Amino acid sequence: MNKYIKFIFFIVGLSVFAYLINNFGLDNIIINVKKTGWWFVPVVGVWGFVYLLNAWSWRYILDPTKNKITFINLYKITVSGFAINYITPFVNLGGEPYKILVLKDRIGYHTAVSSVILFTMMHFLSHFFFWVTAILCGLILLPLSLEFKITLIAALIILSGFIWFAFRRHKRGIFESLLKFISKIPFLKKIKLKLNSKEESLLKIDDEIKHLYNERPKDFFWALFLDYLSRIVTALEFLFILKAIGIHITYMEAFYISAGSSLITNLFFFIPFELGAREGGLYLVLGSIHLTSVIGIYIGIINRAREFFWILVGLILTQFDGKHKIKKDDSKKDILKFIEENAK
Repeated sequence: MNKYIKFIFFIVGLSVFAYLINNFGLDNIIINVKKTGWWFVPVVGVWGFVYLLNAWSWRYILDPTKNKITFINLYKITVSGFAINYITPFVNLGGEPYKILVLKDRIGYHTAVSSVILFTMMHFLSHFFFWVTAILCGLILLPLSLEFKITLIAALIILSGFIWFAFRRHKRGIFESLLKFISKIPFLKKIKLKLNSKEESLLKIDDEIKHLYNERPKDFFWALFLDYLSRIVTALEFLFILKAIGIHITYMEAFYISAGSSLITNLFFFIPFELGAREGGLYLVLGSIHLTSVIGIYIGIINRAREFFWILVGLILTQFDGKHKIKKDDSKKDILKFIEENAK
């Protein structure tokens, strides 16, 4: 990636990071981290391992036999991508363009785009399985009220539908079906005309998406398993946070808290920086298993402190994403091509 673009990502990210710290209150963070004590180290460490599993999953998607990119560079890009996602005000997808820009010089534009799309799709699919697992375990093992059980059953049915749809998209691609759908809707035909110039490029990306599921099923399911495993590991964060204040819960309860709060937070993805959504989700989930809901405020603060740590690490790593020797003229042409192909 061009060094000036990397510097822009870093400065903009650092500015948003400073805004979030100021908005959240540095004193508030320090007081609660001190309250957590040495348990804050494993809380932070859990996510270092989660990002490792995410990068490993992405490596299977990229097909390491063809795309020669070191695992350490992939890990750096993964951490930086998630850091940028955290500070993106809406939909939390700001890290995806960054990952494309970093990878395109190494593996080509279309492969970079398809791998990032596939990684995002895989991440969502593993989340669906994670939520379904938590709902089933909650219904069987936890003392929930009848009303809450009915709500969870309804959520289970909806999530099962999303899983079915996600597998179909992996099998049949995204853009070919999307272009056909747009062409059939009268008021969307103008959009279809604008996409005509990009149709060939979109269909190439589609072919790579379908190739993973149809031609490399072993890699597909390994990538899915590793990303799903990373979701399971995140539950340890809640186990450690509550142990820090003398509340001992089982791993299954921590798993339920992690999945439940994650589901509610993702339902309100449109809220800038997830402000209030996470805390509200924790309040509801903790109350459903008869823990004091006010604890959710403390957990939310430590979650944020952990995020701030990895945001700072990720932003620093944007300046050290690995060197790739290319001619300056080619670099400029690639950047112009990227801008042209993504212009509205």
